[in-house]
Amino acid sequence: MLPVQCRIQAGTTSDLIAADQGERYDSVIYIDVLEHIEDDSGELARAFALLRPSGTLVVLSPAFQWLYTAFDHAIGHVRRYDRDRLTAIAPAGAASVRMSYLDSVGMAASMANRLLLRSGMPTLGQVLTWDRWMVPASRYFDPLIGGRFGKSILAVWRR
Repeated sequence: MLPVQCRIQAGTTSDLIAADQGERYDSVIYIDVLEHIEDDSGELARAFALLRPSGTLVVLSPAFQWLYTAFDHAIGHVRRYDRDRLTAIAPAGAASVRMSYLDSVGMAASMANRLLLRSGMPTLGQVLTWDRWMVPASRYFDPLIGGRFGKSILAVWRR
């Protein structure tokens, strides 16, 4: 159970703005969501407008458009991101706190899957291998490479 001072508000930014009662939020977090939204720039601008002063906007999304496959399309991804794309759509006035790549081992596996196996759809075995072995390995290697590459990108901005 969440402490009393924490409250989760689910909904679209358009819904929250339309029902605006002056409510502002400490954080707006997108975990594997932004890549599904056509108007990503507008979405982030609306989210930023909903933040309190010093509020935090967090995005975790799949990285690198060149890794986009039939699997991305099948699960509704419009795009993948890199530092340049996220910097370009950052809301006006947002101060960048962090932008780094995650899951370096998973990226190597995705590259091998795409370039060597030429497969756009992962098998169940590949997904289970990724969950069991690659995610834990990335937790070890990601700090060593300083977030320079990975299958996902994390961006944090402050109002």
